Amino acid sequence: MVYVAVLANINGNLPALAKALERIEVLKEEGYEIKKYYIIGNVVGMFPYPKEVLDTLDDLIKANTVKVIRGEFDQAIAASDPHAEGPDYIDKLDYPDHIKKALKYTWEKLGHEGREFLRDLPIYLVDKIGKNDIFGVYGSPLNPFEGIVLPDQPTSYYETIMRPVKDYEVLFVASPKYPVNAMTRYGRVICPGSIGYPPDKNHKATFALVDIDTLHTKFIEVDYEKEKRLIEEKIKRESLPEELVKILYRGRV
Repeated sequence: MVYVAVLANINGNLPALAKALERIEVLKEEGYEIKKYYIIGNVVGMFPYPKEVLDTLDDLIKANTVKVIRGEFDQAIAASDPHAEGPDYIDKLDYPDHIKKALKYTWEKLGHEGREFLRDLPIYLVDKIGKNDIFGVYGSPLNPFEGIVLPDQPTSYYETIMRPVKDYEVLFVASPKYPVNAMTRYGRVICPGSIGYPPDKNHKATFALVDIDTLHTKFIEVDYEKEKRLIEEKIKRESLPEELVKILYRGRV
């Protein structure tokens, strides 16, 4: 069987991404034939490794291993004026102060080249796996960045989400942060979960493996608990908001 790996919500968390990629390599050694990866935003955001994450993804893109699209926080950085001398525009965005500070840090750390990398990322993922046409977006088909798809809803809810892209067999979304695998009369809605931004303290980093023929989906958990102390230390060393430490461990402030 051949699979694709689907990841989302890295949010500048390099240790979590590294552990997920390491787990994918282990799965390959165990016999899983994983052809490609999809990363459906956010690649940057809150945590203090934005440039390192982009460097890692750039290598995978050049190796034709991964397709990446923009998420909400990626768009917040990409939408800046290419000639801007600073990230003061972020102060006008409708985010809590700790998110604004994290985004301004990200803007500065990425530099012009990193910001251009994000601007070059597409908003939508359109591809074919096996005989199945797929559509991917961070938020929802009608609202790619601010749209939210909720977990644990009745089938009728996911049918409403899927209807605008009913010509596709699969819709990948990133916005719930929780894993979702919902079959509707139009097609399947899948959220792979979250790699770098834990939805709450009881959920580990999670990504999805999808069989390209049957679309059977399994969710793979990744443990990076030992690395969280190092991330916490870097948050503090970079003078980033204390709220980010709480999000790292609890998924919320």
